[in-house]
Amino acid sequence: MFRHVLKYGLLSLLRTKEIIFWTLAFPFALTTFMYLAFGNLFETTEQFHVVPVAVVQEGENEIFAQMLRLVSEEGEDQLLEIHETTREKAEEMLLAGEVKGILTAGAEPALQVAESGMDQTLLQMILDQFVQYQKTISDVVQVHPEKIMQAVSALTSQAEYVEEKSSTESNQDNVINYFYAVLAMVCLFASFAGCDRILKIQANVSALGQRRNMIPVHKLKSILADFAACEIVQYSIVILLLVYMKFVLRLELGNDLPQILVLLFLGTSYGIMIGIFVGSLPQLGEGAKMGVLVSVSLALSAMSDLMISGIKDSIEHSVPLINDINPAALITDSFYALNIYETDERFWGNMICLGAGVVVLTLVSYFMVRRSQYASL
Repeated sequence: MFRHVLKYGLLSLLRTKEIIFWTLAFPFALTTFMYLAFGNLFETTEQFHVVPVAVVQEGENEIFAQMLRLVSEEGEDQLLEIHETTREKAEEMLLAGEVKGILTAGAEPALQVAESGMDQTLLQMILDQFVQYQKTISDVVQVHPEKIMQAVSALTSQAEYVEEKSSTESNQDNVINYFYAVLAMVCLFASFAGCDRILKIQANVSALGQRRNMIPVHKLKSILADFAACEIVQYSIVILLLVYMKFVLRLELGNDLPQILVLLFLGTSYGIMIGIFVGSLPQLGEGAKMGVLVSVSLALSAMSDLMISGIKDSIEHSVPLINDINPAALITDSFYALNIYETDERFWGNMICLGAGVVVLTLVSYFMVRRSQYASL
């Protein structure tokens, strides 16, 4: 009987056009639109390059000159390409885009730029660093003048203005977070299928429910059969979306395939059980239940950075408990953990939270459906 209910559930879900649209067609269309909207962000990576800068001499400052020589020496560590010129020529070069800024060398060095950007930020960092070094040297001169040469040598030897550093072997692209959120949304949209199936076993909702209540099948077994049918369909859909993202759009979703498969399985299971739970609520009609699921799914997905990046981090700093119980946030955070952290401790912690949520929702839904049946008798 279990296999009969499972088979019927599969056929019923595949014939429900609304569910197929929201869980299959809509996510694929949304993913494609987002990929096109972000354009060539996936194809270009901003690489560090030597920054051309004009230098105008308006006074003697040997320390500043020494620093400029240090950061403009040819080699792997070269930061600046120096063009010593007059003020008028430097301004012409700046307006023409030939240099990114003008450094004025003198008693009080200054920076002039025409726009903001990474190159201009680098120039400002160099200038700020020099001002800090100059103050340190001035303090040394006043307190221990005999140690001035040691101070200059120590400061110039550690002049590292740009350091590319990663805590792991992977790079995290913030844009990818949106696609993590899409996968989380698809997992939550599995709730539509779960709600549809649980409504089919409620005698007070449909004639089919009345007939199914006449079948001598344990209520928990019936719920599990419908859950398995939903899981087969929804898990297949989210795997198809994963394949589309990874191999067609070539998005960097990570290489830990076994963990990703476990994550998506628990994610779809959580979504299905949310649908079964809401569908088991006796106070709401069928339309109201679907409305609740749409609202909840979109709200939880929005809080996991689907619409605006940074919302999840803001919640983490203000009310972290929300992220701990939000399945969409747990799913996106698990993708993040796989790509950022060297250990899987955080990932498996999220898996425990998702699994616990599935178990709790299953038990609560079972007792609600069971009590509803007894009341109807």
